[in-house]
Amino acid sequence: MHASMLGRFFKPSWQHTNPKIRLKAVANMQGAEDEPLLAKLARGDASAAVRQAATERLTDLALLDEVNQRDEAATVKEAASLRIMSLLAGLCDDAPPLDTRVRLVRLTNNAKALAFIARRSPDAMCREAAVARLEDSHVLYELAINGSDESLRVCAAQRLTDLPLLKRLSREGRDKRVLRLARDQARTLQQQAQEHAAQQAQAEHLLESIEQHARRTPDGLYGARLEQLEQQWQQCRDQADDSLRQQVEQALIRCQQQHQAQQEALQRQARAEDAAAERKAAAQTLYQLLSTARTETWDQQLGDLRAALATQQRRWQSADEQSPAEAHARSAFNDLVQAFERMLSLAGDVARLQEDQDALRELAAQWPREYTMPSALAAACETPSHRDVEEHHAAGKKAPKSRPATPHRGLLVALKRELRQGNLRHANRLWHKAEAVIEEHDDAVLASELKKLQERRAELQDWHAFAAEPKKVALCEAMESLNEASMDAPQLATAIQALHDEWRELMSSDQDKDQALWERFKSASDIAYQPCQAHFAEQDVIKASNLQRRRELCDQLDAFLRRQDWQQVDWPAFWQIRQQAPRDWKALQPVRFTDNRDLQKRFSALLSSMDEHLDGAIEQAGEARQQLLDEAKRLQSLDDLQEAARLAQALQKRWREAPWLPPAKHRALQKTFRKVMDNIFAARNQAAEASREHRQQHNKAIEQHLLALEGELGKPLAAQDDALLREHSDALQQYQGDMPRGLHHRYQACRQAQSRRREQQALLHKWQALESQLARLPVGAESNDSACEMAVALEAIAGMPSPEGEQSRRLAWQLERLPAAMKRQQYDPLEEAGKVLTDYPDALLCDQTLDRARSAIATLQPGLHT
Repeated sequence: MHASMLGRFFKPSWQHTNPKIRLKAVANMQGAEDEPLLAKLARGDASAAVRQAATERLTDLALLDEVNQRDEAATVKEAASLRIMSLLAGLCDDAPPLDTRVRLVRLTNNAKALAFIARRSPDAMCREAAVARLEDSHVLYELAINGSDESLRVCAAQRLTDLPLLKRLSREGRDKRVLRLARDQARTLQQQAQEHAAQQAQAEHLLESIEQHARRTPDGLYGARLEQLEQQWQQCRDQADDSLRQQVEQALIRCQQQHQAQQEALQRQARAEDAAAERKAAAQTLYQLLSTARTETWDQQLGDLRAALATQQRRWQSADEQSPAEAHARSAFNDLVQAFERMLSLAGDVARLQEDQDALRELAAQWPREYTMPSALAAACETPSHRDVEEHHAAGKKAPKSRPATPHRGLLVALKRELRQGNLRHANRLWHKAEAVIEEHDDAVLASELKKLQERRAELQDWHAFAAEPKKVALCEAMESLNEASMDAPQLATAIQALHDEWRELMSSDQDKDQALWERFKSASDIAYQPCQAHFAEQDVIKASNLQRRRELCDQLDAFLRRQDWQQVDWPAFWQIRQQAPRDWKALQPVRFTDNRDLQKRFSALLSSMDEHLDGAIEQAGEARQQLLDEAKRLQSLDDLQEAARLAQALQKRWREAPWLPPAKHRALQKTFRKVMDNIFAARNQAAEASREHRQQHNKAIEQHLLALEGELGKPLAAQDDALLREHSDALQQYQGDMPRGLHHRYQACRQAQSRRREQQALLHKWQALESQLARLPVGAESNDSACEMAVALEAIAGMPSPEGEQSRRLAWQLERLPAAMKRQQYDPLEEAGKVLTDYPDALLCDQTLDRARSAIATLQPGLHT
């Protein structure tokens, strides 16, 4: 029996221990006065069914949201959700005012509620507010096709941003405005997609260009091209995704490192070229000096030539310290210097041997023929030698007497040679030595020989005083002129040294005669050298400091090697130190060559030790990398592309963790390894793309069947095509085990809808049976008591009012049926109406009573619309 009818006789208590009684009590609650009780039951009743029933009558949206969030029963949560949606949609009599609902809809993010409101709300403002918040493309597409009015369909079409669905809508839409909107938006999205794809392709192409540039050997245009690539990247950087952006930044760092290394190499090359040019200029200057020297140059400007030679030697040495010369160039320059020095020595001997024509001829024989001789040598070559004359008269000469015996014969021979050659300085030194020997050993023979040579010595002394004194005066004047010379310290020192060399050539070892001029020369030399003292003192400090720093560098390298644990070496840092050490060593210049000789050997030995350890580590690392590369190549032959890609990813990690290799060796292996990896991943991606296309076709077929099934289920029950329902249901049944979650939820919703439709179909058949059963009853002029009682019973079951005169008959029938109704667990009005028609087979109905019965049965007709 209908619950509302029973409630007038037995009102249940909401505090009863029996949940069924509490459930009936909830069914009778209504109005604002019962809201607190409903809230209490919805929050804390022990029975989920009671909480669900109370929730279905609440109007407080905040309380409903609390129940939805906190209740553990799925049925209660669902009831709260449905109640919220019904209230917001305005489907309930106790729903909030329209403006309140619109405001709440504009604030909610619940996609399910928004879809419900857009489909079911009777208020256009609510529907459009819900559509404005919707993000689900499929729901928007459905509303654009099946929305309740054109305005809603247009709003949904305006919100749709899925390109495939927009294209579909442009073909299947119901309204011209919707079709136009769909076409315009599809065209805009397609253009945006094409632009995005073009920008992404441009960024990927730029990445490939930058990576190729990073692998490229730097040349003269490397820096300009890198700057151009960096500018292009700044223009499209914002369009790239994070992964692509990270790859480009890493590639740019590698390019910048390459460019920096190139610049450093160019600087080293420039320094080497400058040094080579400086060395070449020094050699060419010496060649030019020798080639352009004339007779008067050798006779009068030996000091200038010596100074020029010293200057070019320092020039060559400085360039050699900046960038060491090749062995053949060094050897050629040394040969040139030796030849220059030999010619200077020969030219210096000419001044001492002016009277000895034979000696001059010997010097002329030693002089290189391609260069101009001093005048004395040229003249000596044109006169016959004493030997020729002696050989001409050899036949008439007597045999020489025997030479006197003396234990100091060697000293005597040397003295005679120096006197004969006119070398007064050396002759004086030997003369004084001989006098000491005579005094000590009383060598009469030696004393006799000295008396014979006394005349020659005096002659040389007179000649020297006559010839050397003007030159010494000239040297003094030249030294004094240097006091006001505007030369830098090295050039001034060279000039002073050259004048001292010439002075030594003129010395006679007779200090008494040379002393006055020597003091003048020495005083001028000391004054001229004063500007050089500070410079060379500073140079000495710098050289000593550089030498000490080189020694410290060797100590650091030595300590570094000794403290190494050769089982755990940071090889990249080790290699960097090996590369940097020679640069630091060369930067510590100048140093004194003689002091640096042993230190250079130590430094070279340390570098050799580092190279030995590096070579071993590089060989092992190269073998390990080659093994990984071989493994990578074998992966290319695997049939399972996904497994190959997974193993390749693991292999990439092992490659990154592999032992270190120098950049040059690493780049060659890295290029091959990357190419193999690219091939593996390209094959995997190609297979994945094919699988994705297959999946898209698969899902598209499911989508088509679902849309057809949903469209058919959306029709009224009487208009449904059972054959189409079975066709699409059977088609979807075969996809059930392989269906995406979203499509599967829609499929389950369709199945539930079909189940509800079948129940409604059964109820419809039962109701139709009632109509047929009523139509078979006999009709007469007046109704008998059975017919009147049957009409009252049908009206009571249908909840319809009975005529005033039939109230007592209706009450009697209700009391008679009450005990049986209390025993039943479920109440089915159609079934009760069928029993009533069966219980009165003898009923005779008049037209008025028949109309009352028909109205009651019509009221029991089940709702058949979705």
